[in-house]
Amino acid sequence: MIKTSVSYDDGLLKEGETYTIGTNDAKEFRSVVFKGTKLLNGKPMMVFKTEDQEDLTVNPSFHTFTITHRRK
Repeated sequence: MIKTSVSYDDGLLKEGETYTIGTNDAKEFRSVVFKGTKLLNGKPMMVFKTEDQEDLTVNPSFHTFTITHRRK
């Protein structure tokens, strides 16, 4: 059978890991924990938790860069 959907998820983000992410409007979110994805109008959105325990939802099409925080 031919696969009809294409996934653009290369496994870049791992749940529970801490990142700094940037968006194409020059916003930067530091030390956010990736919680997974959720659907909004059928499109997967990336969900993070901030240090202040606030939810942050990012549209992948606005995601510009990711910096991985290494554990010491």
